Amino acid sequence: MIVYKFGYNRSMTHKKEVFIHQKFNDEDLMKKSSANWNYDTVYKLLPYACEGENTMIFLPHIQLTYVISSGGILYDINSPGGTVSAGVVLEAESKACFGQTKLKKGMVVFFDDRKSYSLFISRKLKISIISFPKKTYRKLSQMLSKHNLETIEDTDSRLSTFLSDILESFKNNPSIMENTEKQEEIETHLLEQLSILLEKQTPAQPKLTKGEKIALQIRDRIYCHISKKVTISSLAEEFRISEQTLQNAFKSLFGFTPNRFLRHIKLNHVRQTLIHADPQSDTIVRIANKWGFTHMGHFSRYYTDLFGENPSVTLNRKPEEEKKTGE
Repeated sequence: MIVYKFGYNRSMTHKKEVFIHQKFNDEDLMKKSSANWNYDTVYKLLPYACEGENTMIFLPHIQLTYVISSGGILYDINSPGGTVSAGVVLEAESKACFGQTKLKKGMVVFFDDRKSYSLFISRKLKISIISFPKKTYRKLSQMLSKHNLETIEDTDSRLSTFLSDILESFKNNPSIMENTEKQEEIETHLLEQLSILLEKQTPAQPKLTKGEKIALQIRDRIYCHISKKVTISSLAEEFRISEQTLQNAFKSLFGFTPNRFLRHIKLNHVRQTLIHADPQSDTIVRIANKWGFTHMGHFSRYYTDLFGENPSVTLNRKPEEEKKTGE
């Protein structure tokens, strides 16, 4: 699982490039393709978590960000500084969860730059994020900020289709990048499409079952306060929920069982410990035990399946070699 921490670094009105697009299959390329977005890698839940595409389109006043993720990742995401954003789900192959909201195709979720929100993706997800500068669109920004983390539905898919058409236009017609008038026309139509949806619908927080709400709390506990003593049984007892109900809720939200989620989080902590360990004095057994892995055969298989290498390779790799791997 990869955790992205986003932050806006470049003025939307003083940009060097209008269109940036890059595919990536490792962490280094993923960082380079993110343009003015920053993130730190924290967790990896699936082997192909570092595969996807990032595309940025800088219109005169609006920034469009298109993300294609292969899944198995967790983002900590916030709207670019000084903006409010609308994330439009273009495609959701499986489970995805943004903050306390289950995402599905055609959903539009609003969020601003006041805080970060977690975005969990189990399988392939395509999402387009429209970021409006608050100073330019004061009325719209104030209204959307009131509906932070609330959603509407792109009922007739017009907004999703228009966003996809914008992307294809920039890919296939480079002259648009030099045509400010055309870009402003695109902005106008984009605002019209969003306004039509907002006139027909009042943003609201999607409902969750009691079990799903508790599952989100447990996810955050695992994510933020992990230790080898944490078990799904102890968490279920603490939150007064049966293990079966918790498992069903996790699958409904994330497509993962809670035990698998916990195991992979711990494996990521093992990896970070191995990377910074001294191979002359530290041992794999000691580090694995620290994070609750006592069966070395199972541990080695889990680790190799997730990271594509034996834990001994990670332990003995020199720091400069680790940096080159992008892990």
